[in-house]
Amino acid sequence: MTEKGPEMGSFFNLNSFKVKRFLILLLLLSFQLLWSQNPSEDFLGSWYTYGSNHRLSEKLSITPYGELRFYEASSNYNLAFASLRGNYHLDSKSTLGLGYAFLDIDTVFEFDNAPNIIEHRIFEQYVYKHNIGKIKFTHRGRLEQRFIELIDRNELQNRLRYKLSLRYNLNKTFFLILSDEPFVNFQDQVFHENRFYSGIGINVFKNSQIQIGYLKQNIRKSNLNRIQIGISFQTDSRKQKTNLAQR
Repeated sequence: MTEKGPEMGSFFNLNSFKVKRFLILLLLLSFQLLWSQNPSEDFLGSWYTYGSNHRLSEKLSITPYGELRFYEASSNYNLAFASLRGNYHLDSKSTLGLGYAFLDIDTVFEFDNAPNIIEHRIFEQYVYKHNIGKIKFTHRGRLEQRFIELIDRNELQNRLRYKLSLRYNLNKTFFLILSDEPFVNFQDQVFHENRFYSGIGINVFKNSQIQIGYLKQNIRKSNLNRIQIGISFQTDSRKQKTNLAQR
């Protein structure tokens, strides 16, 4: 077990009320700072997401995911995203993943007759999870090969993403989420996108959750404000180990 330094240890040894108050304050400050910016996009858009994870065995699982984005709260279509990922669990903390995604993208805010951009994406990722005190950390590194069908040509683009997520359980029902994800493009404009997210989640049932939060997306020359609403659930097909002592 990794030993904490004196400062880190003293911080996370505070009682749960103080830790909870600190995280709520951090969440409120992030909202205030983000809303104080002057985004180039005047509309509050929305992302609606669906995700699930199905554990097939001790080492294997699959993850379907879907996403629908709008330039406004519930209208003015922007993007549809669907993916399927296979995962290999190295241990309880580390996972390798390989997946495919399909995207249909309308890049124009106003109504137009131009065809949408189509993207076929292959991606590889590594996920590592650990805890510091009562905060759960998730690190995700992802490489993407993007086959993009533009109006007049096709392109292959490559990029690297790193996402850091923090989760703190307020109680058995509610939890807080903070995450940040910078994108590194291997073509023009190397640092072309960043996504900062803060939100609250609800454990509806044992294996299903709802999240609602605010997403600040800086992409190329645009600063976008988005509300994100998502549902997720998990299944586990592994055989439960029988405890002979309890028979």
